[in-house]
Amino acid sequence: MKYLVTGGLGYLGIELAYHLSHNRNNQIVIYDKAVYSVEYASYVLNRKNVSVVVGDIRDVDRLSPFVKKSDTIIHLASLVGAPLVKKRPIEAYETNILGTEKVVDLIGDNQRLMYASTGSTYGKVDGVCTESSPISPLSIYGVHKAKGEELVSKKNALSMRFATVYGLSFRTRNDLYINNMIKKALVDRSVVLYEQFARRTFIHIHDIVRAVEYFSMDDNFESGPLNIGDPSLALTKLEVCEKIASLTEFHIISNEYAEDMDKRDYEVSYDKMIGKGFECKVVFNDAMNGLLNYYQSLFDASYENG
Repeated sequence: MKYLVTGGLGYLGIELAYHLSHNRNNQIVIYDKAVYSVEYASYVLNRKNVSVVVGDIRDVDRLSPFVKKSDTIIHLASLVGAPLVKKRPIEAYETNILGTEKVVDLIGDNQRLMYASTGSTYGKVDGVCTESSPISPLSIYGVHKAKGEELVSKKNALSMRFATVYGLSFRTRNDLYINNMIKKALVDRSVVLYEQFARRTFIHIHDIVRAVEYFSMDDNFESGPLNIGDPSLALTKLEVCEKIASLTEFHIISNEYAEDMDKRDYEVSYDKMIGKGFECKVVFNDAMNGLLNYYQSLFDASYENG
């Protein structure tokens, strides 16, 4: 299969490209503006069936020929997260909305589009969210992703509503909730926890890349939204920290002095995903130990006080 992965040098994209490259019949083109450069991706780009194109999705002339040559376009390119979208509102709108419009306009009827959306489109919901539940995003980031789902619905497109991701990548993100809590546990030995009973579902990055590959190859490819997450990891913020505390000692201090900018507090059903034959495999404690080793090594190797 010929894949085009927009935003393919990011935290998720580079891990996905590496995973897809293990099938020698796949050809993967990464399209990314390379704001983080490419050095960390050297091992992935060394694979014969992976290539990189440095470009912006808003540049139609640059993007067009690579879309046309692809069987499946995996559209990850966006500014991700409520704080970043608030920090860079113009760039976020131009990338997340206008950029997605340009990608959609280039895609033909015989191509598949896989769009990276988020559970944040649900907002704060009582009860269990399914793909047929009304979405009501409470942050600009969530609004952007909801608009993106609307735009891609004009094509043969799967909108993947990802749970909150965690885990190590070729370009690990430290700002993801679980990753960040583990770093705080090791460095600060404490965390001030607000909105401690807010619930969301998590998923390891390796399960996400497996899911993207699995559904890209589905003989019964179905347009529309699909919740993708690990049903065993429907946890409150407090439960996440208590799990980390069972692996390394640190203090949890509750203080409702602030709120989650994304206002995520919902429970999601993954019955549709499971019914299509996909299940998550990563063992949570194993992934936690990997993260603990990573952040401990970073701290030990640095000259920072802490």
